Amino acid sequence: MATLKENLRLWDEGVAACDRGEFRTALEKFTGIQDPSAKILFNIGTVQMALGQVQPAAKSFSSTLEKDEHLSVAYFQRGLANFKCGRDQEGLRDFQESYQRLRRNALIDYKQLGLRYKLCACEVLYNTALVHFKLGQTAQCKEMLLEAQKVKIEPRHNVIDKALECLDRHQTFQPIEMPSNVLFRPATSIIQNLEKKDYLGKAKVVSSITDRDDFSGFEPLRRPKESQAKSLDAALRPEGTPHRVVRDHAPNSAEELEVRVGNMVFVAAQEEGWCSVSFNNKIGLVPAVCLEEVEDKRGKGEEGRIRDSKVPEPPRSKPPQPPVRPSPPARLPPMLMPPKKALPTPPDEDSAFLPPSAPPNRAPPPLVRGSLAQGDNGFYDNEEAPISPPARPPPPRPPSLSADMPVVVKVHHTDSYTVAIRSKSGATLRDLTVMVANKFEMAEDVVTLWYKKEGEEEMTEIVKDEDMREVWATVREGQLTLWLKDRKDDQESVSAMSMQFSKVVALHDYEASEPGDLGFMEGDVITIMSQVNEDWLEGRSRGNVGIFPAGYVKPWDK
Repeated sequence: MATLKENLRLWDEGVAACDRGEFRTALEKFTGIQDPSAKILFNIGTVQMALGQVQPAAKSFSSTLEKDEHLSVAYFQRGLANFKCGRDQEGLRDFQESYQRLRRNALIDYKQLGLRYKLCACEVLYNTALVHFKLGQTAQCKEMLLEAQKVKIEPRHNVIDKALECLDRHQTFQPIEMPSNVLFRPATSIIQNLEKKDYLGKAKVVSSITDRDDFSGFEPLRRPKESQAKSLDAALRPEGTPHRVVRDHAPNSAEELEVRVGNMVFVAAQEEGWCSVSFNNKIGLVPAVCLEEVEDKRGKGEEGRIRDSKVPEPPRSKPPQPPVRPSPPARLPPMLMPPKKALPTPPDEDSAFLPPSAPPNRAPPPLVRGSLAQGDNGFYDNEEAPISPPARPPPPRPPSLSADMPVVVKVHHTDSYTVAIRSKSGATLRDLTVMVANKFEMAEDVVTLWYKKEGEEEMTEIVKDEDMREVWATVREGQLTLWLKDRKDDQESVSAMSMQFSKVVALHDYEASEPGDLGFMEGDVITIMSQVNEDWLEGRSRGNVGIFPAGYVKPWDK
């Protein structure tokens, strides 16, 4: 079974081959991926369309929709493949399904999914009109083209105007197709991490006591070979007396050595003003006037090895014994130990703000001046008797909601959407109505605000400032929930209201996966507030408000 890394590599190589125009190579790469996803199947169908393999392309797009039934662009491509195969009715259904998956949007940008293409509604309507024209349905064809003309976006959509001209002349027109190199591409960051990276680099041997040593890895400590040991001993034990160079010398013959001021050399012999020295593993002649003898500070270690005097000898004495801790002092009898101050008993809820009193059915011990008194913790003098702690002050009250404190007002519209505005606490009904009307871009005279009293499900209309003061009293944690009703749609609002506050019961557990979701358990009763679309509802349960899938609930039968 291929690994994820191999599949990603094949995916990237297939996209690169398609960019070069090598569609057969790209098809081999994509079909070599085991257990392909919806994106890979879509790429296979697109490459097959570029190679003219229309029948296999339609099957590939069908497999794509089995993996992801919400992919509108896959319906668009399968409709085009069916149209080219002569299956006009199937192509018409695919184009209509693609338009429905757009959900009344002007376009869908698939860039976030890795497909650099924007599927426009006008393109889907254009191809739908072409199928109607081929079926002889001229009226439906013209209707689709006029609808597409209203929502065209880019200059390339001017083909819609040319199609209308062809329709007037009873001439056919060409479909709109996706470019052959428009494919789902893997993320660049993932592809860059496929190869192993050496962040540390390779080490380089700068200096070693072993001749021609280029090993820079890790290995256990090994004893050197006999030849290496001899060279090591020779390197550590140079022959001769140490001398320091006090004058530079440039060689005039091959027998002489070049030395600089400060170099250390070892003189093995001296004759007629010339010294035979060893320096940097070389032996040669240096004038004696250029050298100055220095004291040999090297010391002899074990087995005659030369040891650097700066390195201390290992300790030979035994380590000292750890100090013995003194034994703790003898504990005094309880009657002779100093008294401990008793901690006050924490008050309960009813006596949180009262001074502590003596325990019930127990009188405090009598005190006689100049004598000892016995308490719970031993004996103490009457002059040092414990004093009752002062009464604790009551905790500070929570701050009241001031008129200048901002409040977040959530306004639910009966048309199934909600907005949030920020208002000052205590604002008048007129001011709040103006803010809501401006937010919803509505006239002020058609806006009516409603609210719910605590413990009630029915809504109450806010008609005067006295009602508004009651509304501000229901603010909790800086939030207020209101409902907006349009006076122009009374009949629709009444029907919507009956739906809005109907109740459903949960068939399964649902865990909220997004911040705006409503989570619940099986059997929970949920109050429906609005319908987002055919698949999602908005409701309230256990004090929380959010959206949830409609397939998880059923109507509640009291």
